[in-house]
Amino acid sequence: MAYIEERVTTVEGGITEIRGDIAVIKNTQAGMQLKLNRVADDVAELKAGQIEIRDLLARVVARLEGVRA
Repeated sequence: MAYIEERVTTVEGGITEIRGDIAVIKNTQAGMQLKLNRVADDVAELKAGQIEIRDLLARVVARLEGVRA
């Protein structure tokens, strides 16, 4: 019986360790999701800025060519 009790204790310890690892992974995943959301927001801002710069540049070129925009 001592062998079985030892095995059960070992399995229980393994389960506890796995649960701890899962908790760490969940926390890490949540942090990564927040960072990814920030990156997505930054990309959206960059796209908007690029579009604005493109439109301004188009107006400058049009004025240089004598076209009223």
